[in-house]
Amino acid sequence: MTKQIARCGEFNLPCSADTAFPLFSPEGERDWIQGWNPRAVFPNTLAFRRDTVFREGEGDDEAIWTILDADPQTRRAEYVRVAPASHTAHIVVKVDVIGPERSRVFVSYTVTAFGERSESVLDAFSERAYMARMTHWQNLIGIFLADREG
Repeated sequence: MTKQIARCGEFNLPCSADTAFPLFSPEGERDWIQGWNPRAVFPNTLAFRRDTVFREGEGDDEAIWTILDADPQTRRAEYVRVAPASHTAHIVVKVDVIGPERSRVFVSYTVTAFGERSESVLDAFSERAYMARMTHWQNLIGIFLADREG
């Protein structure tokens, strides 16, 4: 049975919005997500711009990502992620200024789950799981930023 769920979350970071925004690019996420290994499809590099396509993951967890928009001026990025075995996701990341070295990150996912794994995909996007994901991302990025400065 095919189902769709939408989640929004936010968290603060101890860095400028201009520092935070690139952390949500294909290459930027490599810095703070262990095992994140995007591979360019088009163009031959992982450009953080509209129409860049890349693969990430292995086996049934492999997904094809397309950047629909990446605007450093507004610090907003939009992606579509297609995991052919289980789901698609429409993802929007927006980073706002809340101070000279403080930023707020807004992340929304709209996930359409299908196939045999649809329930487990939806479980990973329950309200509780999504809130935990936002807290986990905040912690991982905070550790990365502290290590980079220290």
